[in-house]
Amino acid sequence: MNGFAMITRDELIAWAKRNGWKLDRWGHLKKEFDNGTHRLKLSRIAARHELTTPWGWARLASGYYKYLTITADDKIAGLKF
Repeated sequence: MNGFAMITRDELIAWAKRNGWKLDRWGHLKKEFDNGTHRLKLSRIAARHELTTPWGWARLASGYYKYLTITADDKIAGLKF
């Protein structure tokens, strides 16, 4: 569709689990980093990368699955603010 191999929600979950992310009870992925807890909030058509703050979750980046790809060095590309 966009000239790149897009990924599905299931492929994103599999990538995240390989990289240490864990599913929470709502079906989103969480991982602890030095600067706090990060979350990949998954919807039917998009993913949102968020960071926890004292006031709730703050969006860092987001993107539709059709624009996301896994790079050769096993990173997610296509998330934008």
